[in-house]
Amino acid sequence: MLVFFTIMALIFLIAGGIGLFYTNVNLGSGSTLWVFGNITFGVFTIVGIALIIFLALFNQEFD
Repeated sequence: MLVFFTIMALIFLIAGGIGLFYTNVNLGSGSTLWVFGNITFGVFTIVGIALIIFLALFNQEFD
């Protein structure tokens, strides 16, 4: 499970980071798509960071 959650955290983090970069570079600030893109990809990034922090704090695997 540790490897699975690590891979999922990295997928969320990378997808959120790429989405935030794309949203903030290509869309006009203040537009509806810009706001929704920042909310959506920001949540992906936060979930990825939270999973990594959770795995760092509680890294024991239980049998």
